[in-house]
Amino acid sequence: MADIISKFIQSIVPWLLDHGVKIAAIIILAFFIRKFAGIFIKKLIKKIVISDHFLTKEAEKKREDTLIRIFTTSLRILIWILALLMIFQEAGIAIAPLLAAAGIAGLAFGFGGQYFIRDLISGIFIRALDVPRTM
Repeated sequence: MADIISKFIQSIVPWLLDHGVKIAAIIILAFFIRKFAGIFIKKLIKKIVISDHFLTKEAEKKREDTLIRIFTTSLRILIWILALLMIFQEAGIAIAPLLAAAGIAGLAFGFGGQYFIRDLISGIFIRALDVPRTM
C-alpha cells in the first residue's frame, strides 16, 4: 500500500509542479482581470451615461446600477468561461470538440431566440439611452 502511494506521489508531483502552477496562475489572473474589469466598467458607465435633467438622481443611479450589473455579469461569465477552457487545455482535455459543440448550440439558440435576443439588445439600449417611458 505504501508503495502504491509513493508511486502515485512520484508521478503526480512533477505534473503539479508543471501544470498545477500554470492552472493556479490562470485562476489568479482571471480573478484579477475580473476585479479590475469590474472597476473599469463602473468608472466607464458613470462617465458615459449622460445625466438627464428630467430624471431624479435616484432614477439616474438606478439606471447606472442596472447597466453596471449587466456588463459586469456578462464580463464575469466570459472571463470564467475562458479561464475554464484554458484550464481544460492545460489539464490535457481537448477543447476543440467543446468549442465546436458550443458553436453549433449557439447557432441553434441564435436562430431559435432571435426575437428574445433582439428584445434584450433593445432593452439594453433603452436603459442606456434612457428613452422616456410612455406607459
